[in-house]
Amino acid sequence: MSIAIAYPAAAALSPRQDAAAPAIRTVAAQVRRQIPREPDSLALTLPALIDACRAVEVNEQRLSVSWELGRALRDEFGHTVLGLCDIDAHEPGWAYIAVNGPMTANRPDLALSTAAHELGHLLFDVPAALARGDQRYHAVASSPRALERQGRGAEARANEFMGALLVPPVPLHTRLLAYARSEGLRLCRGPHQGRPASPIVAAGNPPDVLAGVLAALAGDFGVSERFIAVRLSRYGLVEGDA
Repeated sequence: MSIAIAYPAAAALSPRQDAAAPAIRTVAAQVRRQIPREPDSLALTLPALIDACRAVEVNEQRLSVSWELGRALRDEFGHTVLGLCDIDAHEPGWAYIAVNGPMTANRPDLALSTAAHELGHLLFDVPAALARGDQRYHAVASSPRALERQGRGAEARANEFMGALLVPPVPLHTRLLAYARSEGLRLCRGPHQGRPASPIVAAGNPPDVLAGVLAALAGDFGVSERFIAVRLSRYGLVEGDA
């Protein structure tokens, strides 16, 4: 299977993450629409993501993708890494994505988020490298903490893509409000990037109840509670959480 996307490079490749976030989320939405999932399910699965992305077409440039999930990964210095994305001049037309199998063996959520992060590199950075005439591109995610990086640069962009692909703002906001109302959480008005004209969760709600909501959301989207917390903050869906 394959996916095809198009985006204006000048917008999507802005060095400032906040300025680029809407364009990155638009690309993520294009990809998410092309990955099958169960009816009424919010979660993408790793097998479905890989099957859909065995070939990618970015702005009419096509690449075949080789995925590796089983082995341990190390960088050129011998350090263990979580994931990598790579192209090589000796294999034109191919890209390679790998996720460290031993590191993610008991963490399907981490394997999924790592794969989505490396896919972000493939969709944004590999085409840019090829357009420059580069014959080699190599990026690694060193650890789970690297998947939370914000700010400038390729790693932050891959993280924003990962977040928006696995937990898009409007579905997250919609499900958050459903849980918030069922649990009696206080709501308020504030700026956000979620469902238009809808309230957000107010500050000062009971921490244990809010923690339960985060756990439920994590289960719904197939990610970790920490992943959900980062997305809520990035989308401005909880008052004062920035």
